[in-house]
Amino acid sequence: MKVMEDLFWGGQMIPHNLSQLHFRLKESYDQLFEIGKDSSTSLHQQFYDQYRSGWPEMESLYEKFIKEFVSKQFDEDFLYQAFPTVRFHIPGNVAVGRYHNDSEFGHPEGEINFIVPLTDSDDTASVWLESEPGIGDFKAIKLQLGVLVMFNGNKLTHGNKVNMTNSTRVSMDFRILPISKYYVEQAGSSITTNTKFVEGKYFKRFKKCQ
Repeated sequence: MKVMEDLFWGGQMIPHNLSQLHFRLKESYDQLFEIGKDSSTSLHQQFYDQYRSGWPEMESLYEKFIKEFVSKQFDEDFLYQAFPTVRFHIPGNVAVGRYHNDSEFGHPEGEINFIVPLTDSDDTASVWLESEPGIGDFKAIKLQLGVLVMFNGNKLTHGNKVNMTNSTRVSMDFRILPISKYYVEQAGSSITTNTKFVEGKYFKRFKKCQ
């Protein structure tokens, strides 16, 4: 994705590849992350600092993607994550602290998870997912550029292994909540930013009639 490449390489006219982003880390990454600390590298900081300071190119690209593709997967209005989460699964490390399902962290029942791969990733550099809740038959999702992954992360346990490849997995993920599943009085808050899972905070609304 050019907008990501421009962020990390600043438009430099040199060969660059998102799968080699670990070479641009400003710190050692020889310790495993924990839940709540798995978005604290200098790569994450650069990504979110750009978002907080205003990133119209990424914001318009995301909104266009929601409107032109994601909305076609639903027959009703829905809430969508206001801005996607970025994942950097660097060699020798994990992208998420432990295996989990999102309901453990207060995410509303009925949420649907989406992953947008920005690098081709498989095996230990990918996301591992069980086929049914509680079965534990984890298999790696083959992540490919241009292929959107959709799954029930609210109920299906998922996670990752220590990346034993020489490549960084870069992906973005976000959550969709069909409006028929939205109960504002039951809304919790995210573990990392303490953002309420409600419209106007964690979510924006997409109206199918627009």
